[in-house]
Amino acid sequence: MLYWKLAWQSIVKNKLEYLPFMLAGTAAVALNLVIQLLIYSKGVQTLRASSSVIELLMFGQVVIGLLSVIFLLYTYSFLNKRKQSEFGLFSILGMQKRDLIKISWRQQLINYMIVTVIGLVTGVLFSKLLLLLFIKLVGGNNFQLNIALGAIIFVMIFFALGFMLLLLSDIWVVWRLKTISLLQASQKGEREPKSHWLLFGLGILLLAWGYYISLTVDSPLKAMTMFFLAVIMVVIATYLLFIVASTIVLKTMKRHTNYYYQTDHFITVSNMLFRMRQNATGLASISLLTTMALVVIVTTVSMLVGQQDYVNKQFPRDIIMTNVANKSISENKVKQAAADNDVALSKMYHMEISNPITGYLTSSGHAMPLSGTAVTRADNLSDFLFMTIQQFNQLTNQHGETLAANEVYAYDRQGTFKNNTIKFLNQSYHVKKHLSKIDGVPSMQASMTHSMIIVIPSKTVTDKIGSAFNDLGENKQSISYTNQLLFDIKGSDKQKDKFLKTFKGEQNITVDSKSETMSVLKSFYGGFFFIGLIFSISFIMATGLIIYYKQISEGRSDKKQFDILQKVGMSHSEVKRTVKSQVVWVFGLPIVVAIAHLCFAMPMMIKILQLFGVTVGPVVYTTMGLTIAGVVLIYFGIYLKTSKTYFKQVARKY
Repeated sequence: MLYWKLAWQSIVKNKLEYLPFMLAGTAAVALNLVIQLLIYSKGVQTLRASSSVIELLMFGQVVIGLLSVIFLLYTYSFLNKRKQSEFGLFSILGMQKRDLIKISWRQQLINYMIVTVIGLVTGVLFSKLLLLLFIKLVGGNNFQLNIALGAIIFVMIFFALGFMLLLLSDIWVVWRLKTISLLQASQKGEREPKSHWLLFGLGILLLAWGYYISLTVDSPLKAMTMFFLAVIMVVIATYLLFIVASTIVLKTMKRHTNYYYQTDHFITVSNMLFRMRQNATGLASISLLTTMALVVIVTTVSMLVGQQDYVNKQFPRDIIMTNVANKSISENKVKQAAADNDVALSKMYHMEISNPITGYLTSSGHAMPLSGTAVTRADNLSDFLFMTIQQFNQLTNQHGETLAANEVYAYDRQGTFKNNTIKFLNQSYHVKKHLSKIDGVPSMQASMTHSMIIVIPSKTVTDKIGSAFNDLGENKQSISYTNQLLFDIKGSDKQKDKFLKTFKGEQNITVDSKSETMSVLKSFYGGFFFIGLIFSISFIMATGLIIYYKQISEGRSDKKQFDILQKVGMSHSEVKRTVKSQVVWVFGLPIVVAIAHLCFAMPMMIKILQLFGVTVGPVVYTTMGLTIAGVVLIYFGIYLKTSKTYFKQVARKY
């Protein structure tokens, strides 16, 4: 019974540290439970793209689960110094290491029970609200929520394992350290760090390299392949520069005696310099977590807002019927089916366009078949589609347009091809006109590769190109044409579905509907946004906790120093001014660095967004601006709230 009493008293006595830790654990349990309940929900399982949405939620569960464990371990590390001092005292009073371990596992069990019970109740209470939000985002209509026992058991087992890791860390600390080390752990000071110019240079090099990759990336595929490399470089550089560059800057300030020996500057600079080894790691973590929150919000909101624009550009009309055998689709048959199902058709037209062939496009405009060389330069892969000038004239109502045998029009969907000639193997064609769009043709395409439509004089051109690509390329490709019928449709959803089913079973006929595509994309993008929202909450919560624990630990360390300074004549107003200067300097820097990271990451993010069909324009940049403003506001609120904790500790007696 004594062990239980000591375990509980320790938690109550150190409630200032334990309460935020338990709140973080409770929020983590609730978030994990919400995702699990969504996976089990009938409302999600009955969506059109349910399998994709559930896979997305399961991916989110893995990431949130890992983040939850990392956050628990990280925040618990702030508690450990306090516990080590307490265990040192117990050891002096006669307790052995096994007794300390008995107290520790009881503490962890109490923490686990409080966190899981409150977290599960909170998760269940909020899951209905979040289900409504989620189903609304993904375009569903079934709001049924199942409180699945399997979801609750999963979360309980998962966090039981998490708290076992915390217990193992306690056992490791107790078993490894001597009594005097345990007792002095919370008072252990920091030595003044050295200026490592080599590490400073490495940090600058890695940061510049990461930024350079983002600024110079020229294709969505390259952005995807280089993204994680750039992220790793920037993460390492951020930690190095916060640790090393901050020390160099502070030592430079110290060398300028006119600046350093002023009351406000002397205390701020000396305090930060001696604690910079520990301080810098926390500040770098705050900066990176804030950056992740910014990146996730900008990306997912841009996708959610841009989905309608993407679908509109992919579908010039409501319905696209395609005959892959290049046989004309009978308008009379389509109109008869419309009459039979009471739907009205309008703006109907035919279009003939080739299937895409994939090649390697050089910067000089030379298109070559796929080969080993092309594979190694995958960022320059390009899809080529072909359309005759006759078909182009019919679509654009420009019947006077003609092309010579060696002339073409080029419509680059990404807008990057500006050459005056394009060469397919040994045959060169003069680009008579660069087109910004072709009426009636989808103006953009979410693709891993660059894509172009080439308007040609006649099909004999594609016969030559197709034959050459087939003979010389490693992957055998041939060019064939498909016939499409596009039109708008009006009627009830039931009537439209019945009409479309008339053709979906026909051989060589594919039917694509704007509304169905929108429904599928809404499920995917809505799910992406929801997971991004959960991620952002986790990142911001972790940021707030790190800031809070830094204020507590630094406040305790600084209190004794400010007591001494007050006794030797420092006024109350000078104390407050000095503290304010230190806090602003420390917590202003991470948000500035985070915004800089986001700005330099935007070129690469924009390329990645293009893979998801998001048009680069005002939507993305407006989202970016509003996200920065919102996160800065939240960050400033956290800063104001947690700063009070610091002030109370260092100035409570003044």
